[in-house]
Formats: sequence, C-alpha cells, structure tokens
Amino acid sequence: MLDEAGAVIKEAVYLNIGMFAQHVFDFTIVAFAMFMVIKTMNRLKKKEEKKEEKVKEEKLSKDQELLTEIRDLLKKTKK
Repeated sequence: MLDEAGAVIKEAVYLNIGMFAQHVFDFTIVAFAMFMVIKTMNRLKKKEEKKEEKVKEEKLSKDQELLTEIRDLLKKTKK
C-alpha cells in the first residue's frame, strides 16, 4: 500500500490463532476417529482368528488328539 506521499506502508501481520486451533482440533477429531476404526477392525480380526483356531481344534482326528496329549505331557515333564 502507498500513503498520500507515495511511501510504502507495511501491512499489519495477523496471526490466525483461531484458524490454527480449529485445524488442530479438526485433526485431533479425525485422528481419533481413525484410531477407533482401526482398533475395531483389529478386535474383529482377533475374533475371527479365535474362531478359526477353534475350528482347527475341532477337526483333529483321534490319532492327532492322542499325539497332542503325548506332546503336551512330554513338555510338562521336561520342565
């Protein structure tokens, strides 16, 4: 800007603290929402893995069950 004499006038510097605070607040909300989504997805994935493990355990034949019992007993005796 120029004044009446033609000299350059410097404009005032504004600190937009309100805008910065709003952006930080918005970022925090989005980050928290993403955290909750990922946490929920991980929880559901763990439940699915547990179900798969149960299904695998149920499908063992008699021979496999006996062998796993023997293995577990041997592990206990080694300790």
